[in-house]
Amino acid sequence: MEKINNSIAAIPNHLIEKVKTVRKSIETNNKNLFIDAGTNLGQGFEFFNKFFKTKYFDYLLIEPNPYCRKKIEYLINKDSYPNKIRYMEKAAGITDGKVKLYGLVEDHRGILSDAATINKKHFSRIYKKNIEKAIEVECFDFIKMLKGLYNYNNIIIKLDIESSEYPILENLIKNNKSIKNIHHIFVEFHAGYMSFFYKIFYRYREKKIKNGLKKNKISFTEWI
Repeated sequence: MEKINNSIAAIPNHLIEKVKTVRKSIETNNKNLFIDAGTNLGQGFEFFNKFFKTKYFDYLLIEPNPYCRKKIEYLINKDSYPNKIRYMEKAAGITDGKVKLYGLVEDHRGILSDAATINKKHFSRIYKKNIEKAIEVECFDFIKMLKGLYNYNNIIIKLDIESSEYPILENLIKNNKSIKNIHHIFVEFHAGYMSFFYKIFYRYREKKIKNGLKKNKISFTEWI
């Protein structure tokens, strides 16, 4: 997601209207959770919290980049309901364990980059990964985590996780029958940031994912 600088105006009107529609479809007296996967410096949280307010929603902010911690903790502490916000300094993926996080030295965004990734193919159209300067971070199985969140009536998910959305959504489709409380997913796909060969392959996966989500009646919106 592009940095929004707290401005709703940076988001296209049709997406803002979609967010409003999703919000209106949820009863506030239910137990609700918003998962912001790939929060970076909290841009997604700052935007979506204007609609899905912490008064009515618990939040889970997920970001593997340790250099973003200070900003994320600041946003949490200044919120009116900080006890309703949880922060995971881990990468969302399909397995538990250690992984390499790339993209913190390769371009002008530096260590606070909103394009850090655990996928070597991501951003292959733009730069070559600096393997030596990648950092090691914790990764967790996103779908396994979702299965443990059965106490929530509604879960809203925002996925801006720099190409990790592909395997996660493929696993979600496979496990759809065991996860009943996902209300809506806002997802950014990242095939456009890959070199030609990978782009074709990931566009094919993307098409299958979208068809699978629709077939399984998993409500989603393609984000930016």
